Amino acid sequence: MHDVPHIESSSYQVTRKTLRFLARDVRNPGAALVYWLGVIEPSLEPSFFNAMQKYGPLMQLVLPDERPGVFVERDAVQRVQDSGVVKRLVFKDGSSLDVRYDGPCRDLYDG
Repeated sequence: MHDVPHIESSSYQVTRKTLRFLARDVRNPGAALVYWLGVIEPSLEPSFFNAMQKYGPLMQLVLPDERPGVFVERDAVQRVQDSGVVKRLVFKDGSSLDVRYDGPCRDLYDG
């Protein structure tokens, strides 16, 4: 099991892969877990650095438990639910991810 946050799944169907976010693989910190819209299980990139180059620019966000976070594709976020410091990113496929962010919701998506 990967040490990443629980992500609510959805029935969104995607024909072209669109990045949701990148996270480090805790079993291999040099590798990246790549989360796609409409896909529950992440794919693995052997090099986190190369994945950042390939999919960037991305927003770096911290998880609610203050673990180093994830790198989110801003265009994949449909809306943001505000719960104070914790924001829930709702992706275009209906999945969601909670992050710690003290700024305004409008900073986190192009809505």
